[in-house]
Formats: sequence, structure tokens, C-alpha cells
Amino acid sequence: MPESAYAIKLADDSYDWYLRAAIKARRYYRLSETLQLVISAAIPVAAVLSPGNATAPAVLGAVLVVLTGLRSVFHWHDDYLRFSSAREAVEAERRRYLTDAEPYRDPHTKDATLITAITRIERQEMDVWIKIAARRPGEAKDGSR
Repeated sequence: MPESAYAIKLADDSYDWYLRAAIKARRYYRLSETLQLVISAAIPVAAVLSPGNATAPAVLGAVLVVLTGLRSVFHWHDDYLRFSSAREAVEAERRRYLTDAEPYRDPHTKDATLITAITRIERQEMDVWIKIAARRPGEAKDGSR
């Protein structure tokens, strides 16, 4: 495969991966937020509908705790934002590459420049993911408690 075909294929594949991953993360994030709201609202309703019977509110509360835990384990909102940002950065590089804009004007270096740019974007996104994954439960995004 010629370097130019490899370079644009790398950029296209990266863009496609980030697009799919962002859509998936957004779906999980929205679903988890919606379920949290619905379950939270259902707890007092269940208590009113069956006074003296704590089973339904207790089960709903337990489901809510599990859902909240899943959100903090999987970081769907953070993923959605990170993947969307990386996708747009890759798209910006693809546009500059395809239109021979700076830094892609020199035909002898444009492919290597694109490969370097895509690799940098992916590395930066991975570095942020590592920071998120390394956070301890209850720790804020800035590392404070």
C-alpha cells in the first residue's frame, strides 16, 4: 500500500472508530441518566402505592445504586466527550490534508505529517483515558477529593 493510501486510510479508520465509539458512549450515557431519573422518581411512588411494604422501594434503590456504580466505572460521559473531541481533531486534519492546507502543502511530507498528527491525537486521547481510569472512586476530575 502506498504511503499516501496508508495515511488517509489511517485517518479515515481513526475517524470512523471515534465516531462509532462516541455514538455508543452517548447512548449509554443518555440511557443511564434517563434510567436514573425514572428510578429515582419511582422510589417515592412505590412507597406511596404500597405503604408499609418496603420491598419495591428497596429494590428500586438497589437498582439505582448499581446503575450509579456502572456510570462511575464505565465513564460514559467522559468517553463521549473525549471521543467526540478526538473525532473532530481527526476530521480537521483530514480536511487540511485533502485540501493541501498547511502543514500538508509539501507532497513529499504530507503523508508522514498526517500519520504523525493522527498518532498524536490518538495518543492524547489515550493519555486522558489513562488519567480517568486511574482515578479512585470519589475522586474529582482534577484529582481532588
